Amino acid sequence: MKKLISGLLVLSALAIQAPVVHAEVESNKQTQHKETNLQQRIDLNSATVEQLISLPGVGQSKAKAIVKYREEVGPFLEVAQLTQVKGIGEKMLSKIENHVRVK
Repeated sequence: MKKLISGLLVLSALAIQAPVVHAEVESNKQTQHKETNLQQRIDLNSATVEQLISLPGVGQSKAKAIVKYREEVGPFLEVAQLTQVKGIGEKMLSKIENHVRVK
């Protein structure tokens, strides 16, 4: 009987610990995915017109406007600054903000 209880206690302890270990592994995977995603984002301060066109909803004219803004005003300090570019509002910003970054 004591062996049965001891065995159940060990199994219970292992069952309780398993999700914690699994959650930690998932957390590491999510962190790596976020880092990879951040590296794949287009840098607004060095992007070419062709790269900017690859963004959702950005065509030739908006891409050129972004580059023109960058040349006239200077480098972007934050992604939200895109709303100062002619033709880009809050709605457009929400579409592309996860695809761009500022170094």
